[in-house]
Amino acid sequence: MGLLKHLLFWPVTGPEFLAKFSITKVNDAVREELTDDQAVKEELLALQMQLELGEVDDDEYVVREAELMQRLRDVRHWREEFGLGGSGGPVRVAREQALEESTDEVPDVAENVVSAPEWEDERVEEPPPSGGVADPEGASVEINLDWDWE
Repeated sequence: MGLLKHLLFWPVTGPEFLAKFSITKVNDAVREELTDDQAVKEELLALQMQLELGEVDDDEYVVREAELMQRLRDVRHWREEFGLGGSGGPVRVAREQALEESTDEVPDVAENVVSAPEWEDERVEEPPPSGGVADPEGASVEINLDWDWE
């Protein structure tokens, strides 16, 4: 019955299906382009080779490297926006502007450590790593249970 329904209602449902399909494909291509850092890394490597071969001078290298590093930051920002992780897990990108504006002190994470039970007195607690502890409020999980059976 499903095939017959699709054939009979194709003049009505077909254009909607094709529009959704096209938009989904364009969205996937744009997302892939925004989150692929391989091209930027290859350009950085080529720039370094040009410097070593003497094809570019130090000043031009610094300018072009800064541009490429900004593009790499943008790619990592988009990976964070789309919830994609890097090789070490989700990536948190600190923008240069945010770093310059931020003068707040980092909170002491050791104050929030719960003391061990009395029977574990021999265990020595080490302070958290210098990078701090991940912020649980910054994490989110999205689950989509929309089933499209068309």
